[in-house]
Amino acid sequence: MGIRGGGLRTARVKKVVFLWAARYNFENCMSKRLVSLPALAAFGLNAVFAVLDKWSLPEFCWSTWLAALFLSLSCAAMGAVRVFAMTVDKKVFEPRFPVLRRVSNTVFRAGVILSGILSGWIAFRIYVFIFGFYGVFLSVFAEMEPQGFFGRNGFINSDFWGPAGYLAGRYWPMMAGVLAANTGLLLRESPFKLIALPFRSGEIIRTHLMVLLMPFLCLAAWAVFKRDYQPVTIALLLAVFYLVPFRKPGRA
Repeated sequence: MGIRGGGLRTARVKKVVFLWAARYNFENCMSKRLVSLPALAAFGLNAVFAVLDKWSLPEFCWSTWLAALFLSLSCAAMGAVRVFAMTVDKKVFEPRFPVLRRVSNTVFRAGVILSGILSGWIAFRIYVFIFGFYGVFLSVFAEMEPQGFFGRNGFINSDFWGPAGYLAGRYWPMMAGVLAANTGLLLRESPFKLIALPFRSGEIIRTHLMVLLMPFLCLAAWAVFKRDYQPVTIALLLAVFYLVPFRKPGRA
């Protein structure tokens, strides 16, 4: 009877989570048009995986780290690549930079391409450094197995890409979700704006917010759902990650 009662409580928790998600999606996202359909799909995909695979909160923390890292690096790489297809009129810049009148269009275009590649490389390195710091922070407050990658002395002594590759193999739905939710931005933004998009669109701020919100949501979910609080907390944090807009409506 105890086992059956526990199973019923767990099923009830999952039902409440998905009912809450459906209501939020329909009433707020669709009516106000603040969230795209790909973002809703990404939320649903990861909510299902989190429940079925029984993600723990440390696992969710690291999967969020992976998703934000993947988006940031994708912006830097995509921006640098798209510079090759960028159309820039030299005459637009000549009034502000008269020296460009002495430069041929070919040389000017080559300079733009080199600037884009250099900017993308610098941004790539900056994002790796920032998420390296986040990784050290998580290895202290969200330890998980294997300790060699995600323990207190694991991540800081790793090569960064080892833990990232391990996470990519296990939590690829977060990578797929964040890519689907931001595909429009990756394709619409101009190359140089795209390189700095994680800062401009608040993705780095979002990562900070996830870390700050977690203790409070854990406490609130535990007070209501007791030992079944982790799935509820993860669902709420997934909603913050995918459904809370950081850009004003109508802006790319």
